[in-house]
Amino acid sequence: MALAVRQQMVVDQNHTIHLQSSELRPGSKVEVIVLVENEARQALEKPVSFLDGAQKLSIDAPPDFSATFEKNLYGHGN
Repeated sequence: MALAVRQQMVVDQNHTIHLQSSELRPGSKVEVIVLVENEARQALEKPVSFLDGAQKLSIDAPPDFSATFEKNLYGHGN
């Protein structure tokens, strides 16, 4: 059965954490999974405005689509 060690810690100025536990034996192979709290993760993600996001969209439509979308959609128009 695997041993689980859970500790909460703060990342230091060098972007590192230090994990120390008497349950860990020297020479043992371990797997480390870091879960970042939502607040810190959201701070890392740069918010994108609606207009910036919309500008990156690629829409396959004729150039006059805004004027003729009803005709294209319903088969009739103005």
